[in-house]
Amino acid sequence: MNIKLQKILKGVLQMDCIIICTFDNESQRWTAASDDKYGLVLESNSLEALMERVKIAMPDMLEFVCNYTGPVTLHFKAERITPLEAAV
Repeated sequence: MNIKLQKILKGVLQMDCIIICTFDNESQRWTAASDDKYGLVLESNSLEALMERVKIAMPDMLEFVCNYTGPVTLHFKAERITPLEAAV
């Protein structure tokens, strides 16, 4: 997850968060995790449910970790790798 503060109109700061969601074929679950110091790690059975969990968790996490309570924009990027079996 990349987090950036950007200046927007009228001098208001906004937090932009890029959330990378990946599907684990073995567990059949979606995971949102960060490789940075903010520590986001969530999982769910569906991508839609995972996105809702991130929307709920992010404001509290940003307030706790960054002391930030302003506007936030979440950018979700999803990746699912599906292996194909060779034809017999």
